[in-house]
Amino acid sequence: MEREELMKLILAGPIRITMNDGQSYDVINRDFATVSDFSVSVLYKAPDGKWRHHHLPLVSIAGVEELQPQS
Repeated sequence: MEREELMKLILAGPIRITMNDGQSYDVINRDFATVSDFSVSVLYKAPDGKWRHHHLPLVSIAGVEELQPQS
């Protein structure tokens, strides 16, 4: 995935980032993701209810889909 394309999607958000290994990360607010030249750093809520942080390589992103905004 290209850096500029991902940045536009994050700004339009919310989005779900799916990785090549099948794991997905919901970015519910644009303040929860930072895109660098080679990766995106994502703050997400894990299944255990705690907030977690991951660095996701751009080359390993399989897809990005738009989510419905939370009300």
